[in-house]
Amino acid sequence: MSSEQDAGGLTRRPARNPSTFLPILGWAPRYRVGRDLRPDLVAGIALAALLIPESIGYAGIAGVPPEVGLYAAIAAVAVYALTGGTSILVVGPASAVAALSASLVAELASDGADPVALTAALAVSSGLLLLLAGLLRLGWIVNFISRPVLHAFVAGLSLSIIIGQLDDLLGVEIDAESAVVRAGQVVARVGQWDPATVVLGVLALGLLVGLERWAARVPGALVVVVGAIAAVWAFGLDDGTIAVLGSIPQGLPAPALPGIDVRTWLEVTVAGAALVLVGFSEGYAAASAVSDSTGEKVDGDQELVGAGAANVAAGLFGGQAVSGSLTKSAASQAAGARTQVANLSAGAILVLTLVVLAPVFELLPEAVVSAVVIAAVLPAAKPSRVLDLWSVNRLDFAAGLTTYVLVLVWETLPAMIVGVALSLVFLVRRASFPDVVEVRRSEDGTFREVEDDAPALTHPDVAVVRFEASLVYANADRLVRAVDTLLEERSLLRRVVLDAEMIADLDSTGAEALLALDGRLAERGVELRLARIHRRARGQLERSGLAARFEGRIHPHVVAATLD
Repeated sequence: MSSEQDAGGLTRRPARNPSTFLPILGWAPRYRVGRDLRPDLVAGIALAALLIPESIGYAGIAGVPPEVGLYAAIAAVAVYALTGGTSILVVGPASAVAALSASLVAELASDGADPVALTAALAVSSGLLLLLAGLLRLGWIVNFISRPVLHAFVAGLSLSIIIGQLDDLLGVEIDAESAVVRAGQVVARVGQWDPATVVLGVLALGLLVGLERWAARVPGALVVVVGAIAAVWAFGLDDGTIAVLGSIPQGLPAPALPGIDVRTWLEVTVAGAALVLVGFSEGYAAASAVSDSTGEKVDGDQELVGAGAANVAAGLFGGQAVSGSLTKSAASQAAGARTQVANLSAGAILVLTLVVLAPVFELLPEAVVSAVVIAAVLPAAKPSRVLDLWSVNRLDFAAGLTTYVLVLVWETLPAMIVGVALSLVFLVRRASFPDVVEVRRSEDGTFREVEDDAPALTHPDVAVVRFEASLVYANADRLVRAVDTLLEERSLLRRVVLDAEMIADLDSTGAEALLALDGRLAERGVELRLARIHRRARGQLERSGLAARFEGRIHPHVVAATLD
């Protein structure tokens, strides 16, 4: 599939072949057992130590039983290993999609539908949408969420998740919806905090943060989880002293479609579109970060296919929605992962856990699970990710801050929608108000914007104007108004050169603006010349018929356009 948007030289999309749809066909034959197997197995063990408690915790965030997170993790790592395009990216339950899934399911379950079935159906529907987008090569959809808005959304959501875990961490009952109200209730009910739970939860959290900071190679989550289970068993704390996970079914369920009716499937599919944007955006950002360290090229279309297949598999096995995870990928890489074999070995350990060790995890305290989740999302909750935008771009800051605040005081999905809408509005605003400046040749031969203290004109009858954007319907009138202003200020003007270096695109309105501008200037005895026209814009000029009108007045360099 080709178009004007992807036809250009260095941005050509890679050709499709069987190994692009199933990347394992490309890397598996080249796998070097002697060099890679041992580090992959070691990394798989370390990854499993992180996946098990985090998957259980993210299931809690999604509002479903703990085994749902484990089912999702097993299916996701297995299927992404076959279809994913990034060698060590870990796909599994993640904070953003878990929280958004909970928000969507709460709306869908208002008529009494089973939340577990809805959660699995949401994973399947979002996965099918991702697969379809990948087959249609729509990887560019990630650009609809600006990075500032995405970072602010993840930061606000991470803080919201932390606040949402405080009730289990401290052993207090909280019934509020928004994060701000929940935080207020946690403080107001300090007298109701359970002392034993507080001690255990705070100790676990402190140990996790400390190990991450001073002993990063130690599997902190595994140490804390095993220690907590051992303490509960040794001291009989599951007698009601502290809350534990309780019964976890042993084994894996048979794959099947979630049991919901056709009408509910339609509602779930609509809701799944929100997960597509959030999950793929976060996953693509993780894939990009991982590829920076491995030297790989990220194919957005293939990542859509990989993420889609992983979500469909997770849902068919009764799991929740999944996405790429930067923290788990980084942990796996730090442990020595070389390929997706590390993720497959971690998945095998998770299967063994469900088949053999499920009764052991029934003794895991809920406070420790909350501590694991808080420690995992803590780095992403820093408000500095939003505040730093102020020094770069005020519009990005406004969109980011609005999204961040709304996530904390409102619901997740509406906050995301507002953030995306704001980023698109600001994008249109930027496109609608580009700078149009007069430039003059400096001593080093380059053309620069005219400053207030610029020297007197050498050629007062010639002006060079630079339009600093694509010339489209949203901004075409700015070029005409800028040249009109120039004519009012320069009565001796006989030639205007349009430096089109930054006009990468030209639509029909832009072409009409050029035609009208040329006519108005000609009436006043002023000649319009074009310089440095891009390949795409030149083609658009030719198709519009303007190339013939400007024959002899289109130049490769600005200097040539200023000469007689």
